[in-house]
Amino acid sequence: MSEIAGVVVSHIIRPAHEQAFVEWSKRMSEGVYAASGFRSLIRFDQGPAISHTLVQFDSQVQLDSWLGSDAFLLLRAEGVDYSLRTIQPQVGQTGVISIPGSASMPKWKQAAATWLGVYPTLVAVTVVMVRPLTDSVNWLVLLTGSSVILTVTLTWVILPRVHRVLRPWMFAESDKDGGR
Repeated sequence: MSEIAGVVVSHIIRPAHEQAFVEWSKRMSEGVYAASGFRSLIRFDQGPAISHTLVQFDSQVQLDSWLGSDAFLLLRAEGVDYSLRTIQPQVGQTGVISIPGSASMPKWKQAAATWLGVYPTLVAVTVVMVRPLTDSVNWLVLLTGSSVILTVTLTWVILPRVHRVLRPWMFAESDKDGGR
């Protein structure tokens, strides 16, 4: 019996390309199903932003043949429009895979993205709420109210949008696949 060979491909989906990625992913799946030696394809989605696909073939030769095929190369070239990717080889029936996520992002990028959301929000809360009320409201009540508004606004409105827009940059170091 030959050794199973496969790859795990992780995609960090570009903002506003989620639906195009899903459609592209279906075409990629259809292409791999038709490849000689195809064994299995399993896709794991981490919400709308990150997707991981495990593709297995009966042998390394068949996997390499698919990865070098015109069909794969054309689909891969199109997929660059929708996502950043990493490819991790997987040989045999067991393996360990690193899954990209917020824990794998450089901390300085997380801090920079958070600051980009916090600073303008803090300025807005200060100008709209804190300054006009400074003389008439107890500073502790003012601080409590502004911190609640700041926290709620950042958590549910500002940071999700900032992280969505900056997602490709935040995961940019993950975009390496050895030329594949």
